[in-house]
Parts: sequence; structure tokens; C-alpha cells
Amino acid sequence: MKKWLLAGLLLSFGACLFLLLNNSRNPPAVEVVNYDPLLQKTDSGWYYKGEVFSGYMVEKEKDGLIVYRLPIVDGRETGLANGWYNTGEKLLERRFVNGKKEGLYKQWWPNGQPRYVFHYRHDQYDGPQLVFFPDGKKREESMYTLGEQDGPQRVWDKDGKLVANYTIRNKRAYGLMSVKSCLPVMH
Repeated sequence: MKKWLLAGLLLSFGACLFLLLNNSRNPPAVEVVNYDPLLQKTDSGWYYKGEVFSGYMVEKEKDGLIVYRLPIVDGRETGLANGWYNTGEKLLERRFVNGKKEGLYKQWWPNGQPRYVFHYRHDQYDGPQLVFFPDGKKREESMYTLGEQDGPQRVWDKDGKLVANYTIRNKRAYGLMSVKSCLPVMH
């Protein structure tokens, strides 16, 4: 019982510490448009006017409507990035930690139905990856472990019919990769 209590306390402390450190690294309320020639993304990070950039890189439509907002701290993408269709509907949500994709990446169709739900860890797919048709029906479901397909993989057609159902183990596929008729069309 004491072990579980201690483990719970340590987990709670770690989560609080993560939130405290992550929240204290919010970018300043400075916005620079993506087409500003003084804003540069390099292999070593984001720079503005030759200095390491902290603020928000924003993409705007011609009318000034913001369609993407990327938080940057000390030259690295850090925090929750958001995107919108030019009609105002939510397009995407993606979290970055020190320049790397981390956690959930969600994208929606213009009608509000989910389009993608991807999980990232250390800038790589990790966990369940889901893809949907515009009507909300599931199109693909796959599992990844640190960037590699691993586990069950399924694909459905628009009518909900399962067209692929296989499992990846040790980088090898086992199961039904696709469903095709083996009879000629004339039979």
C-alpha cells in the first residue's frame, strides 16, 4: 500500500513540475507573420532580425485573418499551435515541446468532423493514429511505436467495409493487406 501511495505522490509531483515548467515558458505576445523576410527558420531554430526569436509566428489571409498561430520560445516551437480555415472553423491543434511534436495532433474537416488524430512522442508517431472520412466514419486505424508501425493496422472504405486488416510485428506484416476479388469481372 505504501509503495502505491509513494508512486502516486511521485507521479503527481512530476506532473505538477512538468506543468509548472511548461507554463512558465509561454512566449511573449509578439506576433510576426510567416512571410516577413526578417523571420527565418533554420536548423538551429527560429530567428527574427538575426536574434533568437520568442513570440508567435502567424500565417494570415490577405484580409488579415489569422489561419495559423505557432508559439515559439527561445527559437523553438513550444506550446499549443492552432490553425483555422479561412471561414473561421477550427482546422488543427498540435503541441510542441522544445521544437518537437509531442502529444496529440488533431485536425478537423470544415464540417467539424475529425480528420486526423495522431499521437506523437519525441517528434515521431507513437501510439494510435486515426484517419476519418468527412462524414466522421473511421478510414484508417494504425499503431506506431516511436515512428515505426507496430501492432494492428486497419483500413475501411467509404461504406464502412474493412479492406485491410493486418498486424506489424518486428517490422513484418501478418494478415490481410487488401481485399480484391480473385474472379474475373465477367464471372
